[in-house]
Amino acid sequence: MLFNFLSFKPFALLCKPIGVCVGFIYPSYASYKALESKLPEQAAQWLTYWVIFSLFTVFEYLADWLISWIPFYYLAKLAFVLWLQFPRSQGATPGASQLYFHWIQPSLKKHEEDIDRALEEGRRKAEICIVEVKSKTMTWLQGNNTIQRPQHSQEVRLAGVHGELDDQQL
Repeated sequence: MLFNFLSFKPFALLCKPIGVCVGFIYPSYASYKALESKLPEQAAQWLTYWVIFSLFTVFEYLADWLISWIPFYYLAKLAFVLWLQFPRSQGATPGASQLYFHWIQPSLKKHEEDIDRALEEGRRKAEICIVEVKSKTMTWLQGNNTIQRPQHSQEVRLAGVHGELDDQQL
C-alpha cells in the first residue's frame, strides 16, 4: 500500500510544499540567525548552501521536462536538500560544503575571469538597452502627446514658488 502511494502523483503533490519549506523557508530563517549570531562559520555554511541550492534550482528548471518523469524524484530532492543542510557535528561536513569545495569552487576558480568578463559585458549591454528603451519610450510618449505639458499659469506658479520668475514671464 505504501509503495503504491509513493509511486503516484499525489506523493509529488505532498513532497513539493514540504520541499519549499525545507529548501527555502527554514534555510532563510537559519541564514538570518547565522547573520545575527555574527559567527562567520555559520554564515559561511548558509552562504555555501545558497550557492549549491541556487545552482540546483537552475538545473532543475532547465531539466524539468526530463525530471518530471523520474520516479520518486521529489522524495530524492527532499533527501538531497536535507543532506545539503546537514549540520556540522561529530566531524561531519555538510553536504553543501562537500559539493562546493570538491566541484563548484574548482570549476568557478578555473573560469572566474571568463565569468567576470561575461557578467560585465552583460551588465554593460543591459545598461545600454535600458537607456535606449527609456529614450524610445519618452520619444514615443511625447510624439503621441501622452505627456501633458503644464499650462503657462502652472509654470508661472511653480517658477514663482522656486523664485525663478523673470520680467518676461510676468
